[in-house]
Amino acid sequence: MTRTPHRPCSRTALLLALTAASTSVLAEDPIVMFDGFDGCDPVSASIGPEGGVLRLCGAQLTIPPGAVAAPTTFGIERLATAPEAPFDMEPAGPAFRFTPGALALDPPAIVRIPREDGRRGGLAQDVPWEGGFVLIEACDQSAGGLQQYFGELGTFGAFRFVGPLPDSTEGLGDGTLTAVADGVETRYDVDTPGNNYAIYQDSPDGSRQVLVTAMNDLPDGGFEYLRLDLAVNAATGQGSIIQISLLGPVNGSYILGLLGQASISFGDLSDGRIRADIEANLVSGPQNIPFHAQIDVGVERYIFPPSLSCPEMPPGKR
Repeated sequence: MTRTPHRPCSRTALLLALTAASTSVLAEDPIVMFDGFDGCDPVSASIGPEGGVLRLCGAQLTIPPGAVAAPTTFGIERLATAPEAPFDMEPAGPAFRFTPGALALDPPAIVRIPREDGRRGGLAQDVPWEGGFVLIEACDQSAGGLQQYFGELGTFGAFRFVGPLPDSTEGLGDGTLTAVADGVETRYDVDTPGNNYAIYQDSPDGSRQVLVTAMNDLPDGGFEYLRLDLAVNAATGQGSIIQISLLGPVNGSYILGLLGQASISFGDLSDGRIRADIEANLVSGPQNIPFHAQIDVGVERYIFPPSLSCPEMPPGKR
């Protein structure tokens, strides 16, 4: 689960969106200087309306001017034991508690958390009523740390996904899809170079979230694109359709079909491949488009990088 703290219309736009979603850049981090986690005794300091900075073992708390009306004691404490990580993740360093926790800060404070390396992962906040740490969006990231703005302090940590992950979706998966939309049959090949891939991400309930995308170039310079979002449980041989998206010429025009009514029946899933027949009715504005697809694809694990979400106006610049 990911939290936020605070239609494709052309081939170019679609390609740009897919490319942006499949890449991650780690910038230099001039502020969080990771120097290990030994000897991290708690620190505290009084910070007033003028603002100030507090640091501990690579963790940093920045209180901007005007965030508090009177001198207030702020603190950073390293947790003695490693927290339980979100599903499919492991700690990338210790968690830190920032105090006081029940104080509204406006402008919000800047919280930076150190991490041991830049492997795919993210910033998480301890949310007790949701059972522990929950991934949230970071505002900035580097190999040594993660940053975000918070109007209320709490406990934060850096986590990374278990095991290696590819850097992009390029070349992931294999197999074919045959789709019939409004009587027009189209064959897609996931192995074709470009924005074609078949990937999965495991879920806590034992199922896999599967995403298959495929695109064909057309002789007239146009293109056709199919995306299937599925939930698949190989152990039970069952699953469901989350969404079907179709972009291509139907009745002489381009349409974007979202899921209306649909059903899916699976074949053999024991070898990890996704074999299924899909019957659906795609809805695009006033159009109802009969849709049928057969898929036989091999999927590979991939997790999209977390988003970076920053305030439009940095604290203190209002």
